[in-house]
Order: sequence, then structure tokens, then C-alpha cells
Amino acid sequence: MYSRDYLALPLGSDTIVITCDSIGAIGSKELDVIPAEPGVVGRFLARVALMELISIGASLTALSCTFSVDPFVSEQILEGVYAEAQLVHPDPQGITIVTTEKNVPTKQTGAGITCVGIVRGNSVRTGLAQAGDIVVAMGRPKVGIEVSLSDPENADLLKLMELLKIPGVKDIVPAGSKGILYEAEAIAGSSNMRLSIENKSENFLNKSAGPATVMVFTCIPQTYSLIADNLQPLTRIGTLKSKEEIK
Repeated sequence: MYSRDYLALPLGSDTIVITCDSIGAIGSKELDVIPAEPGVVGRFLARVALMELISIGASLTALSCTFSVDPFVSEQILEGVYAEAQLVHPDPQGITIVTTEKNVPTKQTGAGITCVGIVRGNSVRTGLAQAGDIVVAMGRPKVGIEVSLSDPENADLLKLMELLKIPGVKDIVPAGSKGILYEAEAIAGSSNMRLSIENKSENFLNKSAGPATVMVFTCIPQTYSLIADNLQPLTRIGTLKSKEEIK
């Protein structure tokens, strides 16, 4: 069973959406496996959860940061979180609660984030795809030392928000550790469709995309060329078909 990385709870005529992410052993601490500046850790930590939130049509209303490092390093991570969150909210500091480790010394970075958002009118953007829509990956799957904040191949919040404006774009799913194929199949399942795969590069489809360096989305065929003229890199994965067509 394929599933999305969010929790949606009805609240009257609206929907509360909760997303989360974590990072471990990546940072500036003594025992971190992947070296990275704390601010960069914060940017990617926030990006993953925010992309999931924004991709389904929610607006950010609250952030919870749980950092298993000392307050000094936590403050640097938090600066990165705020820098990323400012792309979707005018005052992230005013909607954030933070906890850090103050009792024992830590030698390895551990950080988590929870995002809370609201979708007005129960209009969660999922299950929108139809038979004949194409499935596309934006970005390249990268993980660990391959990941860079300045990499132009990364999917990010700005590209996501641009994609949401384009008519004919339907479901959008950030791809992370589960890989591109998993998320493409999740999109198909949410619309009761089957994925007919055209790109069969296993390394591309199954490789971890780390901190959401890829977005998988569906669109009508006519829209694909418009997107390709404005947003790159794109890789066509396949086409959605009804279950009856596959049989």
C-alpha cells in the first residue's frame, strides 16, 4: 500500500494538515557522518516538510522544532528553518515553538520539525489525476554528500509554487528517501489508476532523493511542453491508465 507523508484531519468545513521530517548525523557535530553547516541543515529540514504541506494546498499556520543539540547549534539550525519558511509565511518566528537539549552534551546532530497547515474548504490537492495524464519528475535524486543547497537541479519551494500556478498540473508529491517510483505509484493509487512506466532506469526511479531533491507530478499532455520551457530538469516517467486499460 502506497501512502503520502501527511496527516489530514477534518475541522468543520476545513482540513488540518500535519507534516514532519527529521535529520540525523548530518551537521557540524563531532560524530556527524555528513558534514554540513547548521543553517543548511535547517533549510533542508524545513524544506521537506513545507513542500509536502504546500503541495496539497495547505497554508502554513504553525511550526514545531525539536532539536537534539545544544541551544547554540540549535539557534543556527533555526535560522535556516526561518529562511526557508519565509518563502511561504511572512512571520515564521511568530508561529514557531522550539525545544533543544540543555541537560547533556551532544556529539551528533539530531533535528526534527512538524508543520501544521490549513486547507480551506476541504480542497486537499490529492487524487486529481486522470487516465491519460503523464507522470513527470522534476529534479534529480540526490542524497548525502551529493546534496548542495545551491544545486540548480534540486526541486525546491519556489519551483513548487511556480508549478502550482500552471493550468493542467494536478497531483504533486515531493520525493525523498522512498524514491521517485514509490511516489509515482502513490499518485496513481490515490486516483485509482495504474502507472504505465516509460522510463525504466532503476537507479533513477528507486534511488533516494534525500531531502526532497525531486518532485513527482501529473499533468495533461498539452501542459508538459509549457512546463519544460520554464522549469527544469524534467524527466517523463510514464502515463496513467485506468485499471481496465492495463488488463
